[in-house]
Amino acid sequence: MGLPRRRGGLLLTTALLGGLMAVPGMAQAAAPDAPQAPGLAQAAQTWAFEIPAQDLAAALLAYAQATGIQVVFKSADLAGLATTGLKGEMTAESGLRLLLAQSDLTYEFASASSVVVRPLPRTATGEDGAVTLEGITVEGYRNITSYLPTEGYVSYYSVAATKSDTPVVETPQSISTVGRDEMDDRNVKTVAEAMRYTAGVTVDSYGVDPRGFDTIKIRGFDSVTTGSFRDGLRMDGNFFALYTTEPYGIERVDMMRGPSGALYGQAEAGGVIDRTTKRPRADMRQELRVDGGSWETLQGAFDLGGAITEDESLLFRLTGLGRTAHTEFDYNDGSHQNNDRLYFAPALTWNPDHDTSFTLLADYMNDHRPTAFGTLATEEVRTGVVAGEPGFDEFHQEQFALGYDFRHRFNDLLEFRQKARYIYVDVDYQGVSTEGFDPATGTIVRSVWSAPDTVHQGVIDNQLESRFELGPTFHVALFGLDYSHSVDTFSYHYGPADPLNINNIVYTGATVPEPYQRTEQTLQQAGAYLQDQITIYDNWILTLGGRFSYVRQETEDRFTHTSETKNDNAFTGRAGVTYLFDNGLAPYVSYTQGFTPQNGTTREGETFVPEESEQYEIGLKYEPKDFNALFTVAAFQLTKTDVLTVDPDDLFSSVQTGEVRTRGVELETKATLMEGLDLAASYTFLDAKVTESNDEDLGKRPVNVPEHSAAAWLKYTFQDGLLEGLGIGGGLRYVGPTYNDLANDSENSSYLLVDAALDYDLNENLSFQVNANNLFDREYVTICNSGSCYYGTGLRVLAGMSYRW
Repeated sequence: MGLPRRRGGLLLTTALLGGLMAVPGMAQAAAPDAPQAPGLAQAAQTWAFEIPAQDLAAALLAYAQATGIQVVFKSADLAGLATTGLKGEMTAESGLRLLLAQSDLTYEFASASSVVVRPLPRTATGEDGAVTLEGITVEGYRNITSYLPTEGYVSYYSVAATKSDTPVVETPQSISTVGRDEMDDRNVKTVAEAMRYTAGVTVDSYGVDPRGFDTIKIRGFDSVTTGSFRDGLRMDGNFFALYTTEPYGIERVDMMRGPSGALYGQAEAGGVIDRTTKRPRADMRQELRVDGGSWETLQGAFDLGGAITEDESLLFRLTGLGRTAHTEFDYNDGSHQNNDRLYFAPALTWNPDHDTSFTLLADYMNDHRPTAFGTLATEEVRTGVVAGEPGFDEFHQEQFALGYDFRHRFNDLLEFRQKARYIYVDVDYQGVSTEGFDPATGTIVRSVWSAPDTVHQGVIDNQLESRFELGPTFHVALFGLDYSHSVDTFSYHYGPADPLNINNIVYTGATVPEPYQRTEQTLQQAGAYLQDQITIYDNWILTLGGRFSYVRQETEDRFTHTSETKNDNAFTGRAGVTYLFDNGLAPYVSYTQGFTPQNGTTREGETFVPEESEQYEIGLKYEPKDFNALFTVAAFQLTKTDVLTVDPDDLFSSVQTGEVRTRGVELETKATLMEGLDLAASYTFLDAKVTESNDEDLGKRPVNVPEHSAAAWLKYTFQDGLLEGLGIGGGLRYVGPTYNDLANDSENSSYLLVDAALDYDLNENLSFQVNANNLFDREYVTICNSGSCYYGTGLRVLAGMSYRW
């Protein structure tokens, strides 16, 4: 039987096994009570084992792969131990007992799908004759770790960077994960909020953006369109019909920094963000939750699931949320802007055997969002006027997704995976916006516009993975084929609206003008990729990969009944080397490439070629052996070429001679410093510059990209005493000065924001939580452009109660 990969197969997990008290008079017992047996269905099932004689740790991992049972153990407890192997057909418990027969180890089934292996406990006899068994902290092997909840704030595995379940320290690229525990502690309401404490990230570029877009910049480059993925599948959207993620419906958010063309094809240079949907689990806790607070917010949510059948082969999960809320700013006539949401996400998993899994994932969302970014503000003055039109302004989005995740393991060497999803997004977006403001007269010049947009997308990704030994090397080889087809139908309507005077505010209403553009854009993307992660003599890991991508874009003008077709293709690759020290240090160096197709033509009529990007990165990751933490530091240089810039011979045309370069250093820490004390911290230095351009931005810093940013969130939960169950958290977010214009003539000041949290476990099921963002209600500007300035969100306080069982 082939061996599973050994290095990286162990994940630090905390399992409290101490504090167990034996009855008096049993101090003479060298063996523990009879181990807890698995479930009835599991106990009756048999497997045909072919595990050769080898070291015990490797044998247990082979056992885990054969049965699908999570085997939890501490590697130090197995050091130097061997087994004579296991051959024949028998139950899982019988096989495990035989593997451990020649050792001083025992086992205990925590559930039908997980077992803890540990030494026979040392005992201490008290004065009353009672025996106390020693508590231990253990490590465990997990099969599909990237779909499971993280342990606290720390994630040791990520599927986003390699499309394989790979330890973060073995991946030669900078990766960040925000897990469910961290999102819950901070009570985040958008994916952008989830990423606020992450290195290399700038969020909320347009301040109070009510439309729900996840405006995230990674290493100075926008990722809102081409860098957006869910469950490893692309989420297309070019205009306003962008798929919106409800954070309550996801397990984690993974971000990979730098070009990702070797696996994902076209994507923005800064990196990609992948959201992992909550999936059915047999051991999940049920939850009912209600929140309320600022801006008349009232929200209820539920997360239910578990096993349908006794043998846990059929699992379900049902997640839902309903919200009614207003926004930070009301219209000046006292009417509200609504921010309402209805979200529903059922999921079903079928595991017919330990080699096959099929998960069906669906979700539906219906949003009524506002359109006003806040009160009218310029660089000179901030008014108290919301310059839209009550009763007319609206951003209504309805979306639906249906997909599946199928995987089948043929044998110890080969596994096939297929993911697919269909997405439908329908947006009705209309509003009245500011075109200009005369402070002398108080007159606001306004326009009315509408932009209905609909997207249909189908996407599929096929993967074939092989894990095998070859001499002194171990390979995780991946071959994939993916395809995406999307149709985006949109129109633009635009016209003048009645002016508004800030000294005498009278809203007059508005009507949708006739359209001036109607377009249908069809985007097809296909790719074939190959990757090999090669472990050499256990310590060296060489990661090599490449992808050929084909992109076809057809744009049809519905008015003129004409169309343009553009075909692009590109080969993008990656290469990286990691060295694993025994003390947990993992230095690495890597090179990655990416590309992004461009629309339009030169003045000679030649279509633009894709933008290309490349990144050199060197870094160090550290995974301590004695506590739950992951420390990372990375230095990089990222260059994007073939950027559009002004044609020097025709100011109304563009040429592709532009270049943008960012280089910097990032530090990030996720850690449980002690029991109950969790930390998420980051610092970013980013030297960004336009290095080639025919415009005034040559040699300047790109707009809205800070040079320095830092964030730290710390939470402590009391473990005993009178305050047991009380959690106190706080965070600081610093963003350095940024520029508003290409010439860097207008600058925004830096700002420091404070967040806070308080929670208390009333009992083992019921808990209370209150969170405050921007605790001191700091006023700050994120960007000023087109005559308007965009302020960040003010103080927001939300309180909630959760019941879990």
